[in-house]
Amino acid sequence: MEFKTVSNVLGWAFQVSVATPVEVRNYRERTGRSVSELTYVEEKAIAMEVLAKVARLPEAQYSALAARFTRDIRAINTAAKCLPAGWPTPLRRELTRGWAHDGSLARDQKSMAETYLLSTPTLTRRKQQAFLLLDAQLATALEALTPQLSELLASAPDHSGLPGACIAA
Repeated sequence: MEFKTVSNVLGWAFQVSVATPVEVRNYRERTGRSVSELTYVEEKAIAMEVLAKVARLPEAQYSALAARFTRDIRAINTAAKCLPAGWPTPLRRELTRGWAHDGSLARDQKSMAETYLLSTPTLTRRKQQAFLLLDAQLATALEALTPQLSELLASAPDHSGLPGACIAA
């Protein structure tokens, strides 16, 4: 089992961790596995090992990973804590939810600005700042996991597909 990027490994691990095994039979013949020759139990064990490594990350990095890969509201709320404390908590959560959904905010910035009594340019700046902070947490987590997950990568890690890889130092 080989993956091209650490992001691919993590996406697979989060997906397998919640998957339910289903055996497909067609006219009494079992269909072959196209993705892997491993059994469900073996795949689940590998996924759990990967997620155990993820669980050892600092809370901000762990929650950024979990928010991006699972879009779970608990992970989003925890990841929102790494944004500036002076911002209203609902704003931090809404921005983090948008970041976790690949930058797609649930509503337009003008209505968000009105809700939080901010100007639209101020809200835009806060959104950009929030996305940069969350991208930085995600990138740091991926960098920390790369050597730990190198045995699952097909070759040298390719960082071009990592979320937040374009962050300037």
